[in-house]
Amino acid sequence: MAYVSSPEAQQRELDELRNAVNCAVVLEKAGFRLDRQATAQQSARNLKFRRDNDVIIVNHGGKGWWDPKGDGKGDVFKLVQYLDPLKNLGHVRRELRALVGMNPTLEVAQRTTGASDGPRRDPVELWDRRSAPGKGTAAWRYLTEERRLPADILAAAIRQGVLKEGPRGTAWFSHRDISGQLTGMEMRGPEYKGFSTGGGGKRLFGFRADGGTEPVTRLVVTEGAIDALSFAALDHFRKGTFYASTGGGMSPEGEANLKLVMARVAQQPHARLVIAVDNDLQGDRYVSKFTTFAQEAGLWSGRISPKVPGDDWNRVLQAREDKAQPGPAPADPLSRLSEALTTRTAANPAEVSTGWLDQAETYHAKHQKVLSGPEQGAPPSPTISRSAAPSPEASP
Repeated sequence: MAYVSSPEAQQRELDELRNAVNCAVVLEKAGFRLDRQATAQQSARNLKFRRDNDVIIVNHGGKGWWDPKGDGKGDVFKLVQYLDPLKNLGHVRRELRALVGMNPTLEVAQRTTGASDGPRRDPVELWDRRSAPGKGTAAWRYLTEERRLPADILAAAIRQGVLKEGPRGTAWFSHRDISGQLTGMEMRGPEYKGFSTGGGGKRLFGFRADGGTEPVTRLVVTEGAIDALSFAALDHFRKGTFYASTGGGMSPEGEANLKLVMARVAQQPHARLVIAVDNDLQGDRYVSKFTTFAQEAGLWSGRISPKVPGDDWNRVLQAREDKAQPGPAPADPLSRLSEALTTRTAANPAEVSTGWLDQAETYHAKHQKVLSGPEQGAPPSPTISRSAAPSPEASP
């Protein structure tokens, strides 16, 4: 997001920030935590947050709030100033810019008194109770039939202990911090999408599609675990690659963990980051954020997104599977690549051929000496020409 001084641009920015930042994120940053019991007693549309004796209710899908003990209410701008009356509009804008793209963790407030209080759910205990999905189970059918994920990709995730089956056909994908500690689970199913609470919150889901015998020199970051599995299925260059998911919006702790992972990967020669995000405004925001992280870590980074606006990598995978079936061929789902090299932000996406990743990696291999460190400067963007589409059996 570019920030300029014209009144029209300022108003446009205010409107964008008002729509992009959830009031719950502001409260969690200020130390508030969700009071799940009180929220359940009132309404799922009104989330009650506590910080010691302070209480704020978030409503209107995160766009509004009110103080049940006072007369405060309004939008996210008024919330920041309500929490800190000394901040002017400029201060508020700077604070909200840093929160764009974050989703609330909805971490539950710990209660210290009250006989009716139940124990917090331990994600490790929940995880250990579950088994991996097997052929014919509800979660396996959901992932292979509805999501069209290949069995070999699921088998790799299961062998690495990052995929289990939950109730009602849900698939659980473990999130861990850089030390390997389980912090929670992405949960996806035919009728459910969520993240576990009670642990450390979102960090990273991750797995290797190869044997994992070599160091990680290539980090692929996606927005969801199913996207990470889908991208791995589409990816011809699995060797030395760690496929990760942030689970959507990230907390400050999640961002710090990702920076540590990037720094660890950057220790390997010719390491790079692939930002495999959706083709939408949220994807653009992630690119800006992750490119900055990569610059700090000394990683070459590049963006790849589906051709169709709004698409994610699982839709791309499904389109490829449909193309392999008899009948009319769908439109080519792959054609976007914009570079986010070490000394500049991502450029506007440009159309490339269906061999996008082959050509990007070939370019990278030819310029390994240039790409080996940020001190050498950013190499020029590759010139990629359109080539004939691969056969249905070929990996993109």
